[in-house]
Amino acid sequence: AVVSTQSTGGVCIESGETFPEVEQFIDDVVEVYPITLVRIKAGIKEGLEILMKEHPDIKAILMGTRRTDPYSSHLTEFAPTDPGWPQILRVNPIITWSYSQVWDFLRSLQVPYCPLYDQGYTSIGNVLNTKPNPALSVGEGDKFRPAYELVDGEKERSGRM
Repeated sequence: AVVSTQSTGGVCIESGETFPEVEQFIDDVVEVYPITLVRIKAGIKEGLEILMKEHPDIKAILMGTRRTDPYSSHLTEFAPTDPGWPQILRVNPIITWSYSQVWDFLRSLQVPYCPLYDQGYTSIGNVLNTKPNPALSVGEGDKFRPAYELVDGEKERSGRM
């Protein structure tokens, strides 16, 4: 359900070969919610440089980063980008959340999420560096439980290569 008629800005920096399911999910979100999306195909640092050059009025970006994410253990709710990166304020409202808290939030409020999470993916990069999480494997073969059933949040990135 759309809660506002005003558009909110969003950015999607895509590096590598994106899963078709991720592409479709992004398209679906943009169709349902009032989001004006800027898509940039580049690495994250280069993508931010492009974003800041094309949209110099942007001063802050809302992130979904948590302390358990790579290179994020030192971050706070409001953190400037690191030296040598385009200068922008990263706003990290869920920085202190655990893996299970994220899933509790999404599922209790019925927030839509990418269908790959129902196929055993717990951390999604691109098709070359991501596979379903082995901790969610069901017996032998290629069946996996959904991401929200992962008990040990420390294994969230076990499907990343």
